[in-house]
Amino acid sequence: MIQKVEHGTIFPREDGKIIDEHFGVLNTKKDDFSLAHMFAPAAWREPAQIAEFDEVVIGVKGVLAVEADGQRIEVAAGESCLVGRGTRVIYSNASQDDQCEYWSLCMPAFRPERTKMEG
Repeated sequence: MIQKVEHGTIFPREDGKIIDEHFGVLNTKKDDFSLAHMFAPAAWREPAQIAEFDEVVIGVKGVLAVEADGQRIEVAAGESCLVGRGTRVIYSNASQDDQCEYWSLCMPAFRPERTKMEG
């Protein structure tokens, strides 16, 4: 089987972040994984969350900050990071001035009910 996605579906958000899902529950009705192109505005920061899926992020442009397990790492263009399910994590754009662009692969697929957000 092969499946081409010509364009993603925007997952609705109110914080300025754009989630353009190419594969997953919203766009292709698949639940085993999701793949989304993400755009985080300058100075963007999410509340802490604990997800019921593994998430791999791959930096494209700018720098994504990932805080978990008492440490903070920065994921730049060409770098990647795995956040295991059940990990309390905070994602943010490390820049106060520039947009951050990255891809997110979640296994199983991202669903709001699989993510417990704080605050």
